[in-house]
Parts: sequence; C-alpha cells; structure tokens
Amino acid sequence: MTTARRDFPQLDAMRAVASIAVVATHAGFWSGYYTTGRFGVAVQRLEVGVAIFFVLSGFLLSRSYLVSAHDRVPHEAARRYFSKRVLRIFPVYVVSVVAALALIEENRSMGLGRWIQNLLLVDLYREDQLPQGLTQMWSLTVEVAFYLILPLLGAFFIRVLCRRRWRPVRLLAFLLLVMVGSLAWVLVTHTVDASWAGHAARWLPAYGSWFALGIGLAVLTIDSSSPGRLTGALIAAGRDRTSCWVAAAAIFAIVSTPLGGSPLLIAPTPTQAVMRHVCYALVAVLAVAPCVLGSDDSPVARVLALPPLRHLGHISYAIFCCHVTVLAVGVPAMGFTVFDTSFPLLFVIILAISIVVAEALYRVVERPFMSLAPGRRRQTTPTTTPSESAAHS
Repeated sequence: MTTARRDFPQLDAMRAVASIAVVATHAGFWSGYYTTGRFGVAVQRLEVGVAIFFVLSGFLLSRSYLVSAHDRVPHEAARRYFSKRVLRIFPVYVVSVVAALALIEENRSMGLGRWIQNLLLVDLYREDQLPQGLTQMWSLTVEVAFYLILPLLGAFFIRVLCRRRWRPVRLLAFLLLVMVGSLAWVLVTHTVDASWAGHAARWLPAYGSWFALGIGLAVLTIDSSSPGRLTGALIAAGRDRTSCWVAAAAIFAIVSTPLGGSPLLIAPTPTQAVMRHVCYALVAVLAVAPCVLGSDDSPVARVLALPPLRHLGHISYAIFCCHVTVLAVGVPAMGFTVFDTSFPLLFVIILAISIVVAEALYRVVERPFMSLAPGRRRQTTPTTTPSESAAHS
C-alpha cells in the first residue's frame, strides 16, 4: 500500500515553542536569573528547546527516505536535497554572522580567518568559544552535520534495512543502537580528561539519540496504517497527548533539580551529563509525539494549527539566528545591566525585537532564496510539507 503524503500542521507551533524556549534560556543567562532558585534553574533548562529542534529535524527530514523505503519508490537525488538545504539555511545564517561580527564590539578585532570559519560553520571545530552573538550556532553546526550524513543514512534505510520489504522493527532496533552509542559518547566525553573531549562533547555523535528519536517517530507515522505489535503499542502511547505532556512536564521538573547539574557554566559530572541528555530527549519526544501520531482534529491540535502560531514557526529559524545578537547589542543600548536585570522584562523585550527582525529576514532573505530551490513552486504563502520544513531549518 502506498503511503499517503501528510502535512503535520502542529509542528510549526512546536518549532515556535522551541525557539521561544531558546530565547528564554539566553535571556535568563544575560539577566542573571539562573541563580534565583528553582525557577532560575528551570529557565536554564529551557535549553531543552534544542532537543525539540533536533527531534523535529530527525522526523521531518528522514521521513521522505522512509516513505521511499516503505513504498519502494526512488528518493530524490542528493544534489536536489543539498540544494534545498543550502538555500534554506545559509542566506539567513550569513546575514546573521555578518551582523554579529560587524555590530558587536568584542568581535570587531577578529581576523579574516575567524570570519571564514564562522561563515562556513566550522568555527565550533576549531575554537573553544564561538564569537559573541553567535554562541547559539553550535546547535546549527550539529544540525548541518546531520544534514550531511542524512543521504547516506537514508540510503542505508532503503537499500540495507528495508531492501526487500518494510521492516519497522529492524529500523527501530538500529535507531536504538544509535541512541546507545550517543549516550556512550556523552559519557566518555564527560569522563575522559583530554583536550579533545570538550570539543567532541558538542559534535553530532553526542546528539545522535535526539535525531534518532525523531526518525523513530517518522517510522511510526509510516507504520500507523498497519502497525505490528511493537509499533502499535508505541503509536497508541504517542497518541495520548495528556499522558505524554504530563510525563514531559514531570521529567522537566526532575532535570531541573540538582540531578541535572548546576545551571551555571560549570561542567556537569558524567552522571549529570547523561541525566540531562536522557531527560531532554524524553521531554522532546514526548512533546512532539502527539503532534505527529495523534489527531489533527482535537481542540489542542486545532489551536496549535492556528495561522499565527504556524507563522511564528515559519520565522523560528530567523528568531534563532538573530536573538543572541539582539541581546548583545540591545542589553547595553537599552541600559540594562548584564547579570542584574529583570528576567521577565528582558525576555519580553528581546523576544519582541527578535520577532520583528526575524519577520524582516524571513520576508527579505529567507523566502526569496527558498523560492529558488529545485522544484519549489513560487507562491505567496509558505509551504509546510514535511520534506521542505525542518526544525532549525
């Protein structure tokens, strides 16, 4: 049976939630709110928005490969895939890099080499600290690494794991191995006392489990028409929005305790690093699962699919790219004191400014370049098909 192509309208709102969470955690840092007790720790833990981004990317970008494996039809050429990714990611990113390096005083002394490293998204692999205004781009660097390996991973799904027929259990078993390997990487990089460990803790293998969970959700959506015993049980659990979201909230509360480590820039112990990694993974997958496995007709689903929320999701990538530069430029310009400012006030102001800047970037930069993508129809409203949407991207 051919797998029908589905839109997932609730995911745009989830992208918006993830981007707002990332803005909140950075505003919390700049305001000094992390040290104010349990609520300050919870604001720091809103970095879980990155895990949501990665789960969304794993789901949205892998699904077309899995559909090809299920339906036994050819997948689009890698050249076409990479053209879409470049046009989706780099125009807004380049503008953001130029703005951060040109506008922020601490960056003005950086030489041509650092400019090139940042424009090519490789600064993370060569420097201990990303430039001011671009510190959030470590996660985009990880995303791009995932984009680079995805065609090979998709070919493995199609030609090896599902060579003769659709094998969801085999796919899920492989993804489980990826998650185990990712956890092992996190444990090793937080245990070994070596100069490379700090860098390696921010590379793609350290976050493979988050992408794998998104891919696992994609497997379940494709298998939902005729699920087996295992996939049927997972689908049933994922459709229960109340249980999933209550569990996600409980896990978030747990990781916001000392079990998840200090909210400050203090390296976590190996146990704390693994705890934070697993809890963020669970929060992200539990948040997203009902949006792709559940009904689009429930009251909550209809709210998440409202046009304003979806549009906020459409500009979420630009919000992500610009908001730290907005913080770095806006905090001193508006007379705020770093580490001694009202968090709610700073958060609201920075989010509002970032949305305005992001809207301009979306209209002037992002959409025009996206319209150049191969096979992309010129249109007045953004598309929301899974093959063309993605978490940061």
